[in-house]
Amino acid sequence: MNSLKQANVVIIRCLIFFIFLLGVPGLLLFDSGFEAYSTNSSLASLNNSELNFNSASFTNRPPWERWSIFQRSRRPSYFQQQGYEVGIIAGTSHALTNIGTGDPYFLGTHWETTDINAGIFGRYRFNDRLALHSSVHYVRIHAADSLAPVNSARYTRNFYFENQIFEFSVMGEVYAHELTNNSPWDIFGYLGAAVFYHDPDLTIPPDSNSQPEEDFSLIQPAIPVGMGINYFTDRNIKIGLDVGHRVTFTDHLDGFSSPASDANDAYFLFSFRISYFFDARKRFTPY
Repeated sequence: MNSLKQANVVIIRCLIFFIFLLGVPGLLLFDSGFEAYSTNSSLASLNNSELNFNSASFTNRPPWERWSIFQRSRRPSYFQQQGYEVGIIAGTSHALTNIGTGDPYFLGTHWETTDINAGIFGRYRFNDRLALHSSVHYVRIHAADSLAPVNSARYTRNFYFENQIFEFSVMGEVYAHELTNNSPWDIFGYLGAAVFYHDPDLTIPPDSNSQPEEDFSLIQPAIPVGMGINYFTDRNIKIGLDVGHRVTFTDHLDGFSSPASDANDAYFLFSFRISYFFDARKRFTPY
């Protein structure tokens, strides 16, 4: 019953956190001044009076001005088109376990134990609001009781662990496109499901009465939740940053579970992404 109650609390917290993420982009609202023509506009709907130019003045213009009246902003050219992208991931990883502070939340992070994550991902953009994202991650985490306060029981215990995680995830992304409608930036939140394989290596001092635990599954589910920001370049290259928290259903990421522990272990990732966008719609051609 306690485990079921704890699982329900975790899910509710994830949903609240996800809803909160969708409100955060409002603090980042700005106007970048790019041109913003309608995505449904076409040359056939424009006449000379609307374009307000004659052939003489048009041909005498510099090349960079000559076609500017036909150009769409970067926003319609890249964000508002259906398509898919593939890319690579590199960044940092951070453990939230019973070893160290014992706090499974962000404030319990030991920045001294920052490690690495890397992977590949694919994303399909259905429209300017929704996308489906899938990724394969390699994550390495570690922590040490020696980083706990000197007067604490954990410091005296002096455990240390390392773990390698291989994660596969599928996530739904929601984009706050109204906030960045006239710019090449995009802000989004995501929530999904993941499964990972891990094999913790726990180091216990020789004089300790504790023994490594082996009665736990090495394959575990997780709930990824987070937010990110993307920037589109003129050559279909997209650069992004995101932070994602992994809510797990195991207390053994560190290979150890304390009777005093009141929450499962977790980890989170700061990721830098670079990808190529394949447009699924026909591009606008001004001639």
